[in-house]
Amino acid sequence: MKILLLGHNGYLGSYLYKNLYVDILNDRKIYNNGTKYDYIINCIGKPSLEYCEINEIETNYANYGILEDIKTYYPSSKIINFSSYYVYNCEGFCHESSNTTKKYNYSKQKLKSESLVENGVTFRLGKLFGHQDLNKQNKLTEYIIKNNDIMLDTVKFNPTSLNQVLNIINYELKNNTLYGIYNLSNDGFCSHYEYGSYIGKLLGDTKKINKIENIGKNFDNYGKFLMSCEKIKKYTVLTPWQLDLELYLKSL
Repeated sequence: MKILLLGHNGYLGSYLYKNLYVDILNDRKIYNNGTKYDYIINCIGKPSLEYCEINEIETNYANYGILEDIKTYYPSSKIINFSSYYVYNCEGFCHESSNTTKKYNYSKQKLKSESLVENGVTFRLGKLFGHQDLNKQNKLTEYIIKNNDIMLDTVKFNPTSLNQVLNIINYELKNNTLYGIYNLSNDGFCSHYEYGSYIGKLLGDTKKINKIENIGKNFDNYGKFLMSCEKIKKYTVLTPWQLDLELYLKSL
C-alpha cells in the first residue's frame, strides 16, 4: 500500500510520520510526484481560530484549498482529512449531523474542506494531546505540564490523544471502510479544570490549579457542546482519555 502524508512537520503530522510507513513531499506545495497512492493523509491546516479570524486569505489554502490540489494531482487516491469540533454551533452532545456554523473563518474553512472530500473520510477532532516534543505546540496540555500556577475554567471538552487518532487511521488503512464525516476523540469528556487536576495528580507535583467558571472567548460556540463519538464506536473501541493521558505522561 502506498500512502502520502501531507504536513509531516506539524503536531499531528509529525506523530503520524514517526508511526506510519509513508511518503512525504519536500515542501507544503502540493504537486504530482509521479507516484500513485492508495491514500493521501492531509495534516496541513491552521488550527488557531483567532489567527484565522484576522487572516482569512492567508489561511484559506491551508484549511481547505489544499484539498482542491490533492484532488487535482491525485484524483484516484482516497483522502483522510482532519476537521474540528469547532464547526458545531448547538448545545449538548453533537453528532455528525448536528447544527454547524459558518460564522467564523475557521469554521467556514473546515466545513468547506469536509465538502471537498468525496472519496474519503474526515475526522472532526477534539483537543489533541500526546506529542513527545512539548515545544511542538503550546496549548492546553503543554500549558498545564509546563506551569505550576494555572488558571483553568469549567468548560467541558473531548480530550483526543494522538495515539487514538493513529489507531483509527490504522483501522481504516487495514479495512478501507470509512467514508464521510466522523467525530473522533478518546472515550469520555471532562472540564479543563478536571483535566488539569488529573495531570497534576499523575505527575505528583505541587501544581496550583485555580478554578474559574469561564474564560472569555470571542466565539459564541466556545464551551457550548461536546462531541458524541457513537458513530465511530460502531467500528472500533475508543480508549478512555485517562488511560492514554497516563501512558503519555509516563513516557515523557
